[in-house]
Amino acid sequence: MSLKLNTLLCLLTFVFSTSLSFSRGNIARVVKIRGKVTLLKPGGLSAIKVQLNDKLTEDASLVTYRRSFIRIMFDDGSTVSLGPKSKIIVTKMNKNGKGILTLLKGQLRSKIIGTDKKRKGHKFLVKTRTAALGVRGTEFQTIFNPENNITNLLTYKGEVAMAKIETTPVTSASYDKSALKLGSHELSKTKKIQIKAKLNESMEAALKSKETVVVKSGQFSGALDSVEKATLPVNISPVQLNSLYANTELVQKSKTKVTLSDLKDVKEKGSDLKTIKQEAPPEGVNDNVTGDFAQKSGGFIDIGTGLYIPPEQSSVFSQDKNIYLAENVGNFDVQTGQYIAPEGLTLSAKQGFIIAKTSRMSNEEVKDKKEKAKTLNNVIDKNIVLKKKKKRKKSVHYYNQLELISKDALSIELHSFNYEIKHKDSTTTGPGIMDSDGKGFKLNWDHSSGGKWQPTTYLSYDEIRFDGQELAQFSQSSKSLFGMGVGVRKHFSQRLNFLALLSLDQIFIPGSSTDTSGFMSFDLRRVTIASLELGAQWFYAKSRRYDLDLEGGVLFNNSKTAKDLKVKPSLGLKLGTGFRYWFKKDLWLKLAFDVKANTYKVKSTNYSATEDITRSSIGLEFGIVL
Repeated sequence: MSLKLNTLLCLLTFVFSTSLSFSRGNIARVVKIRGKVTLLKPGGLSAIKVQLNDKLTEDASLVTYRRSFIRIMFDDGSTVSLGPKSKIIVTKMNKNGKGILTLLKGQLRSKIIGTDKKRKGHKFLVKTRTAALGVRGTEFQTIFNPENNITNLLTYKGEVAMAKIETTPVTSASYDKSALKLGSHELSKTKKIQIKAKLNESMEAALKSKETVVVKSGQFSGALDSVEKATLPVNISPVQLNSLYANTELVQKSKTKVTLSDLKDVKEKGSDLKTIKQEAPPEGVNDNVTGDFAQKSGGFIDIGTGLYIPPEQSSVFSQDKNIYLAENVGNFDVQTGQYIAPEGLTLSAKQGFIIAKTSRMSNEEVKDKKEKAKTLNNVIDKNIVLKKKKKRKKSVHYYNQLELISKDALSIELHSFNYEIKHKDSTTTGPGIMDSDGKGFKLNWDHSSGGKWQPTTYLSYDEIRFDGQELAQFSQSSKSLFGMGVGVRKHFSQRLNFLALLSLDQIFIPGSSTDTSGFMSFDLRRVTIASLELGAQWFYAKSRRYDLDLEGGVLFNNSKTAKDLKVKPSLGLKLGTGFRYWFKKDLWLKLAFDVKANTYKVKSTNYSATEDITRSSIGLEFGIVL
């Protein structure tokens, strides 16, 4: 009897444990593994080492160690890969691959099999301490760094919705402990179901908010402590995008084994992936009113820290790729895509760029590296990205000179001017000076372009009437002067631009004409002169909201024949200065002063003279960046 009772008890125990196992259900299996990876099963007291083909159940947690990697596959064919030094919890999941993963630290890469778009909600959710990610069917990579509380997302294919969320409790230890409770015996099954349902509901609600961003193929976004919502998606460096995408097993090399990529390749070679053009301004945005924040496009992602390193201020804009080209902010390994800081520096998750630890560095080298680190920390917006306070820094991004090259800009200048003609060296009329004031306007259009060259065009109209006494024997039939020009601006540095301008401007020149009877008459004739201006613009004082510049140039004036009056080729000079103030990000006001001086030799039948013409102008310019 005792034997039968023991047999029955063993049988009941086996049936109960088996049914318990089936009730939990295996939802995924390990399909690839490298290095040391441990698994904490639901209700387990200690972690065990993971082996290939091991099965996973809901509420299981995985931890990878240095240089280790694991890929799990769900029953629907979707896969999740975990990189080195990472930790996830399979918070909620069913056999159809619908559920929630909680990423506690590190990097996660996933390829999710798509679902019906008409179906409500997302098929797959990823939760970090600072962000919620909603996926229907796509391939993406996300990084969460608990040191700086940054969640970053890079989408390779498809679209991923991302919303910044607040998690309570907010400290690292208590958040981890709260998440792990779902896999322990501390909570009842009913309580766990309630918590997961509430978590799913809250994440879906966050992803429906107006502050959610949709990160498309080739784009990057992040959740930062000091920024109110997820950053606007931007396109990263296409060559790093290729390398990161090819690194499907999330391999990381030691610094001594990396192979630096050729950053110039980006100019000729784009990404093999389909990259969706970003909607955010490629130069970045920081709008304190709307809370929109985005860093400059075309930068690198550092997998280790989760930081995004945008191109430097002097970077060139690529018109066809719609990004800036990062060439002086570091590099990356061509095989893995991992970011490499400039020589002598390292990137810290909490401090940004700092000097690398080395004993062989002179005081001068240390000084140079500190200055380089300071510059790069400004590039990554350290005071915003790594700021711990919730309140965002109140600042607006104003365009630098190179960024303006890549933009369309329209301006109108209203000006008054003084026009002086010194008439001399004439054998038929006496010397004299004609001097009068006029007014007019000038419309200027700077065209958007890539690189460091920018086309520019203008139209102008002026009115001036000379006094009768000054005219003496000369007559003036018209008071209007028209002008137009086309040219190109070359960006040399943030303080220096060069300009070549071909213009057709009308001027007043004293001349004479003789009729058939031999009668000679004298008039102030309107003549259209073609000229080529070669000059430079130097910004001798600059800040975020204003600049002061000096302009200088040489004018090459072509010959011109107007009726029987011939104007010989000549040279001229132009000097100017201006003060520009940006009262909004896209709007400026500029006070400008310039002087043009030309000497013209004119000749006709029985008449010749030298005309020194000086025009000094003061104008108020209003401009807008489109």
